[in-house]
Amino acid sequence: MQDNKQLKIFNKKKRADKISKTLSLTLSWLFSLTFFCLIVFIIYASIPGFKAYGFKNIIFTNIFDLTHNQASIWLPFAITIIVSVLAILFAAPIGVKTAFFINFRLHKKLRKPTRLIVELLADIPSVIFGLFAAQSLGSFIKGVFNIDTAYSLLTASSMLIFMILPTIISLTLSSLANVNMDLISSSMVLGNSKTKTIYKIIKKEIKSSIIVAIIIAFSRAIGETMAISMILQSQGYNTTFDTGLLGILCSNLRTLGALISANMFAEGGGPALQGLLFAFGVCLFIFVMILNIIANWLSKPKQRKKIKWVNSFEKKVFNVIYFVPLQLKILWEKLTYKDSSKSNYDLSSYIKKRVKNNKFINVYSYWKIFWEYVCTAITLIFIFWILINILGLGAVAIGNSAYSTIFSFSKDTTGQAFINTLLVIVIAIGIGLPMSLLIALYLNEFAKSKKVKRTILFFIDSLGATPSILFGMFGLIFFIQTLGWSSQGVAGKSLIAGAITILIVILPTFIRTIQQALQSVPYEMRTNSLALGAGKWETIRKIILPCAMQGIITSVVLSIGRILAETAPLYLTSGLGSSSSISLSSAGQTLTTRIYNQIYTNDITKASSIMYECAFVTMILVFIIILFANIIIPWYFKFKYQRQNQRFKQFKLRNKKK
Repeated sequence: MQDNKQLKIFNKKKRADKISKTLSLTLSWLFSLTFFCLIVFIIYASIPGFKAYGFKNIIFTNIFDLTHNQASIWLPFAITIIVSVLAILFAAPIGVKTAFFINFRLHKKLRKPTRLIVELLADIPSVIFGLFAAQSLGSFIKGVFNIDTAYSLLTASSMLIFMILPTIISLTLSSLANVNMDLISSSMVLGNSKTKTIYKIIKKEIKSSIIVAIIIAFSRAIGETMAISMILQSQGYNTTFDTGLLGILCSNLRTLGALISANMFAEGGGPALQGLLFAFGVCLFIFVMILNIIANWLSKPKQRKKIKWVNSFEKKVFNVIYFVPLQLKILWEKLTYKDSSKSNYDLSSYIKKRVKNNKFINVYSYWKIFWEYVCTAITLIFIFWILINILGLGAVAIGNSAYSTIFSFSKDTTGQAFINTLLVIVIAIGIGLPMSLLIALYLNEFAKSKKVKRTILFFIDSLGATPSILFGMFGLIFFIQTLGWSSQGVAGKSLIAGAITILIVILPTFIRTIQQALQSVPYEMRTNSLALGAGKWETIRKIILPCAMQGIITSVVLSIGRILAETAPLYLTSGLGSSSSISLSSAGQTLTTRIYNQIYTNDITKASSIMYECAFVTMILVFIIILFANIIIPWYFKFKYQRQNQRFKQFKLRNKKK
């Protein structure tokens, strides 16, 4: 009887293991299929564009004139590259030096608050950056460079610098966390200063990680759409390109992403123009994917070492680029220190003597530290500038009774936009959490084949690297124009289409963060549970998930922040308009799309007030998310574990007394 009961329990555990594995595997491959669907539907939608404008005119010419069916991709793409390169040239050194300052100069107690401030910059929605650049930063750039307009490529590049800074800073800090810091003490024993050790040894150690961070940041700059759309408005590429580089920088020509966004619903465009924009989207997708493949390849040093010609090429490039600096360094050493002693002594004595007699030995350190302070100051000043601007003017806008609609929930109000935003969040998180959890469980707990795991991870990372405007284009062509998820059919827009599109946007990050939470659970806990007779699913349910709960909840909060920051997918699927009542099958503004919609309003005073009101509400939500993710959730689980430890100690004391 007892044996039959144990057999039933065993079969029940085995059945639960099989069901959970099959379900998680099915969801993993279905999610991977989304990647193919996105590519196929965008390519399919681009066919009318290639037919109407001609493949040759799009790819092999340099004339852009939509009125005469001539639309070369290379002119807007060149603007995209110019703006992005200009941004990365400044963001890369500022970001790396700020990361070094945070990691090596700040006191341990100040590092976390400073990282939180930098994270705040990363969580600011792109349309708020666009609003700030259009209203404040543009005027500053106009005055500094003495140009005619505040809406220029220089303004767009300056804005992008601070949009991609958090990416470079956070990835550099993450790579520094994995470096053996004993390298510093070992180097200083040999007579090198701390600063020289950081830049000559530590920086060299994480060189590949810094390059990866720069490529990822560059990819984000290229894919940025909505913030750029709020600044750059011109499409006169042919005439402006004749004015030279200075004329281009002072112009307000649209980038590729901004061009797609601005013309998607242009009057008189029709299927041909929309198809052309989808064709541009395909080209943008291909370029971004190439960048991310390069970044992925560079992040794996072992694979790079196998290819000899790559290492040889890198050395040759290094020798050419650094030939002059190396010769100057040698000359500097000869001028600042000359050993006149003819006696023979060991290397250690020579180094000590050189350090003692070289009066200029600290110049290098002072110079590097000076720029670390400058770069960190630039980052922090910008953060406080944008916060004071948005919160200050936002508070004024809310107090303006003539235009404030934060407490109204009728058509075209901030209150309704707030409710719509909450609906999108609830739907996306409600569906995304179980999906992400099961996919992450398969990758971390069930997947035995490395090839299968790598394939699924490739699709996840590829979707995660896709510009958000492409998700919006996919949502438009699939959920609206194919499935008709709208009360007005294929010609309408709907909140449900926007919510599901946003779900696809957040899934890659959602899966990756949950997977990291699961990986943080010690492997021994799994083996011990299985050794005691628990099944795989029972171990996951009773051991792994409770231990990873802090990371899972944090991933939910971070995903909510990502939803708040998105505009392009919602703009194309949920629309810019607002319905008379809140309905999932009808169009509906969210907070960010309401901000973007105001650039098409003629009443500048009213539009500015509405934009700042929505920006204020959005920033308050961002503050709450950061507070929960970095302070409240860690404090709660720390308090919970402390209470559990106290109870365990009390339990042990009682047993001893007995």
